[in-house]
Amino acid sequence: MACKPILPLMLAALLTSGPAWADVVRIASWGGVVSDANRIAYWAPYEKETGTKIVEDTFNGEIAKARAQVEAGMYQWDIAEMEDAEAVTGCEEGLYEKLDLSRLPIADLLPNTYNDCGIVSLTSGTGLAYNKAKLPNGPQTWADFFDTGKFPGKRGLRKSATITLEIALLGAGVPKEDVYTTLATKEGQDKAFAMLDSIKDHIVWWSSGTELIQGFLSEEFDIAVAYNGRIGAANKTQGQELEFVWNADYLIGNNQWVILKDSPNAAAAMNFIAWATAPEHQAEFMRHIDYASANSKAFTLLEPQYLTYMPNTAERVKFGIPPNVAVWRDNLDSLTERFNSWASE
Repeated sequence: MACKPILPLMLAALLTSGPAWADVVRIASWGGVVSDANRIAYWAPYEKETGTKIVEDTFNGEIAKARAQVEAGMYQWDIAEMEDAEAVTGCEEGLYEKLDLSRLPIADLLPNTYNDCGIVSLTSGTGLAYNKAKLPNGPQTWADFFDTGKFPGKRGLRKSATITLEIALLGAGVPKEDVYTTLATKEGQDKAFAMLDSIKDHIVWWSSGTELIQGFLSEEFDIAVAYNGRIGAANKTQGQELEFVWNADYLIGNNQWVILKDSPNAAAAMNFIAWATAPEHQAEFMRHIDYASANSKAFTLLEPQYLTYMPNTAERVKFGIPPNVAVWRDNLDSLTERFNSWASE
């Protein structure tokens, strides 16, 4: 009797062992506690419930990376968690698929949390923070942030035109309601860069929330522009005494899930987004990080203790500056180029 070849049988066993994923969705998020919360609230439960494999990646919101993939037709991601400016700009450029809004709970979504191409995955506050253990009477205003005589030492700043230029205008004394109308002008842009010039030798750049917190931990700086969720997580899980100064005025920002144009897994990506916008999943996300979700019904499922660092509570939102995506849509590439040149000098 002829014996069956052993090697082909072994290969077949290896190839068929483990789960047979019906679909794959590749998602680029922001790493650190953001990806941790996404993994717990969205990715792992979705895999378990649907049999779809979630492949995660990290990035820092670079629209250039999305452009390169779409233009080459070679995809590393299906979904990217873009910030407002990059989400709107990319949608107008045709970089993203149009979402099937009929599959989203539109009636339950908070105002300005969705558009043709994107739906808000989280809402954050980006503002002034300092290490209270090192500076018991730390800076309370953006003028203080830029006053290295009153508060000596390094400043942690995000290495990006977005956020950084708005902060510079606040430091220059521009009222929060005028920040974006000022930034839209050449004179306003020059004012922002002049303000940054005044502290250039004191800047320590960070490019991710993980780097931001590491800067505090390693004492590279005790004062920084910071994400509220990263500050909350460091205090709760790493024993830090970081203070987020809500009444200094802070930028309300959103990340949006977008699907890259012509992604081979676009249908599976839309399935994920439709599932993830359900209130129970969004409430679970907020239990693991201090960022808000888009579905208003998620808040009714959330226990009160999870509102401690939440950016859009009634008493805080009056200090918030909503995003102006039109200004960034019109100026994103030119100001990014100018900022990158300035930062590298």
